[in-house]
Amino acid sequence: MIDVHTHLHPPRLFAAIRRWFAERTTWVLDHNPTEPHAVARVLREHGVEKFAFFSYAHKPGMAHELNDWLNATARELGPGAIPLATVHLDDPDPAGDMRAALRGGCAGLKVHETVQNLPLDDPRFGPVLDAVAEHEGFVLVHAGAIPWSSETNDGPTRIAHVLQRHPTLRVVVAHFGAPDHARYLELMRSEPRLFLDTTMAFALDSPMRVNVARADVERGARQIVYGTDWPNIPHPYDGELNGLRALGLAEPALRAITAENARRLAPAFA
Repeated sequence: MIDVHTHLHPPRLFAAIRRWFAERTTWVLDHNPTEPHAVARVLREHGVEKFAFFSYAHKPGMAHELNDWLNATARELGPGAIPLATVHLDDPDPAGDMRAALRGGCAGLKVHETVQNLPLDDPRFGPVLDAVAEHEGFVLVHAGAIPWSSETNDGPTRIAHVLQRHPTLRVVVAHFGAPDHARYLELMRSEPRLFLDTTMAFALDSPMRVNVARADVERGARQIVYGTDWPNIPHPYDGELNGLRALGLAEPALRAITAENARRLAPAFA
């Protein structure tokens, strides 16, 4: 399997993130590891061959140091650990930060629109996204307002604009695009560079589970990639895979989602 959506952060930042979840949600995460080797060990024990991991710069002045940490951590974890860079548009040279991160080993970019307060269609992202596309990388973006709100924030319109502006860029929308998954599934039919990841969308006990028909998943199966949010999930690691299996997907669709599509998404996963 290939998991395109996992979290690794420097210790102080990870501790702050866990405090946020403890104070503002009912999610129980304490039993999940945060130390990079321990996080990777669980993934590999569950048959994950390669995994993308990331952190995020929620304020200016963090991105360069975070990217250095991500690339160093990938080297420590060895083959199969694939870092995604972070940038902040209020830094002096986010495109330069992106290019440096790519040279250091990052395979793409992670953007969390809500945490970073940076919409992906902000024109200042243009040179950053150009650098990603030139590197044959991809952007993984948390575009929806979940888990804070189940109301749309019109992510599909923003993502469509980004794809139009950057004709070779590949974009993965996290959490199956919820709550706008139906709109994304429709957009995917005309846009082969758009992908959805499964993160927390299919686990039967996930607080962010989507209501989607098996036929719709199978119809879009070539543009769906496997992601979990490990280790920041309030259910066992295999919950996502078990949820996909519970849909009764055909085996070719399940293989495509759990590995084959990621190999087409970026050379780092090949």
